[in-house]
Amino acid sequence: MRHFLLIFYFLFSICSLTVRTNIYTMKGKRCQRNTVEEIKNTGCDLSRSINAAYKYKIIVFYSQRLVFNTLDDVNRLLKQLLVFIASCCLAKPNTECFYSENIIFQGRICEDKISLSKNKQAALCCEQDHLERERCFHNLQNNPPISLPSMGDGISTDEECLAWTANKHGFIESYLHGFARRLTKFTPSLATNVFHSFLLIYMKCCEQSESRLSCFVTEKNVFPENMRTKMRLENTMCLMNKYWENGLRALVFYAKMKPSDPLEKAIDFDNNYMALASQCCMSESLTSECFETWSGVLFAHICSLMENNLQKACCLKNIPERETCLTELAVEESKTLPNVSIDAEQLCRLRQNLQLLRWIVYEYSRRNPQFDVKKNLDSAVRVNGLITYCCATNNPSDCISSISEHFHA
Repeated sequence: MRHFLLIFYFLFSICSLTVRTNIYTMKGKRCQRNTVEEIKNTGCDLSRSINAAYKYKIIVFYSQRLVFNTLDDVNRLLKQLLVFIASCCLAKPNTECFYSENIIFQGRICEDKISLSKNKQAALCCEQDHLERERCFHNLQNNPPISLPSMGDGISTDEECLAWTANKHGFIESYLHGFARRLTKFTPSLATNVFHSFLLIYMKCCEQSESRLSCFVTEKNVFPENMRTKMRLENTMCLMNKYWENGLRALVFYAKMKPSDPLEKAIDFDNNYMALASQCCMSESLTSECFETWSGVLFAHICSLMENNLQKACCLKNIPERETCLTELAVEESKTLPNVSIDAEQLCRLRQNLQLLRWIVYEYSRRNPQFDVKKNLDSAVRVNGLITYCCATNNPSDCISSISEHFHA
């Protein structure tokens, strides 16, 4: 059997050379870095974009993680957050200003003695480093320490409408706080979206003095289905499970971010990720991750596996900067990978065992971390198709040699 020591020269090396001859920079700096503070001041950026809608999302964030806090406690945290992010615009900002939004928000929890005294589990989270702390708070969202009764029990619709009419702003904050404490698994955007539908009931029914009770009965009977619809539309992990091809995008992502790791680890990551996606399609096993963006969940999971200090520093950033930071490190790491040596017989054996596409996806992606997931997957699928065609011919070796130009595109 003719061996192809250079068979993947056209498959991978051209792309590897592209990596080697392009220097990826950010604000004039080479990709190696010693600090995490050099790119984006998240806190200062936040201080310039805070509006009423964003404040409501912050109320949700704190209410979900601190279920024993009163609304006054939550508003105190909000004020402390506003003071902190304003300080991020000063000449010498706090290091935490350069971390992700979640880390900045959680930092205010960990500085608030009243909140920590009321919420013992949250206090335990604050004893951990930033990345472990974030995972701890996620676990707290999914396993709240108390089960709260339904909202509005024992309160008449007339009393609720009186409260709504007297102080709409106070009513909104009070009910949003109560909502968030009960919907801890929702993202702040989903919680506020669901709450908006709930609020419309009061806006509509409180205007109807004669048929108020029947209006509330009708609207509140419809509300659960409206909420389920919003949950279904925001359940990105379940939607991904239905439409992603064999879960290979998660494998691509892992190979991109950790080029030196073996295929087996990439497969484990892929299997675990797709198991979570499948779990999100079952109403009895929903978690907070089901409503996060698929990329957000991917980065959260990959960051839990990072051991290198530079990689951990990247994981403290918001996702756009986190991705750029980790990709730059992966590009450097990919340059150390050995050349691939494999012959046509081995390739066709992989195809027979239904392992060819997965192997190509892994090898292609870890040598091209600078490309996005879709581009790596599309390229790997194209290569797989051409090799599959060749393996069905009488002379796979010559066929694979003859189609080498297709891999240069």
